[in-house]
Amino acid sequence: MGERILEASNHPHENASVTLRRSHDDRSIDASDAFDVIVDFSSDEGTKSAAALAIASKRPLLVGTTGLSEATRTILTRASQDVAVLIAPNTSIGIVVMRSLATDAARLLGADFKVTITEVHHTQKRDQPSGTALALADAVARGGGSVLKRDQIHSIRTGDIVGDHDVLFASESEEITLRHHAKNRSVFACGALRLAHWIVSRPAGMYGLDDWFSDLKKEEK
Repeated sequence: MGERILEASNHPHENASVTLRRSHDDRSIDASDAFDVIVDFSSDEGTKSAAALAIASKRPLLVGTTGLSEATRTILTRASQDVAVLIAPNTSIGIVVMRSLATDAARLLGADFKVTITEVHHTQKRDQPSGTALALADAVARGGGSVLKRDQIHSIRTGDIVGDHDVLFASESEEITLRHHAKNRSVFACGALRLAHWIVSRPAGMYGLDDWFSDLKKEEK
């Protein structure tokens, strides 16, 4: 993901300068270095290091890492008291829109429709269900639908699939499916840069993708 973000930042229409640091690099980024925002796609331990850097440097933090432990989430919550922290389990803009649609569908269709979520990823993805699937489940619940049980979320790990997510609303007489297919990992890189530009101007606090989407809708009115 770091390399994808670096590639996306070199696009002629992108106003960003990116420095890539891998977790095994010998050179650490100092809090006094000149940068505007930290973007983390690493691991549970890597996110803890990113949070420490954010606090020390007083810079906002975008977390794209999934499968975070409760301990790490607690650290991020504490960090949000000093800096802006945006947790984005999926930085695809299409997924943000899909979550909004899932909320609307649950609200409009009502309890007569049973909801099932299916997510498919590559074999190296560790967290099951994916953070995106859980976020979609939350979106359904927010729309007034029932809280999804784990047996209503199906996880498949196969091949090198970047990420497929389906939300099925089914009644006795009809079905509606919302589907998102990520063609390649560049979609997450472009979304991450867009979110990074947004979080830079936010005050200290904890943010989610819905906050960004709410601001986007206000701009369009």
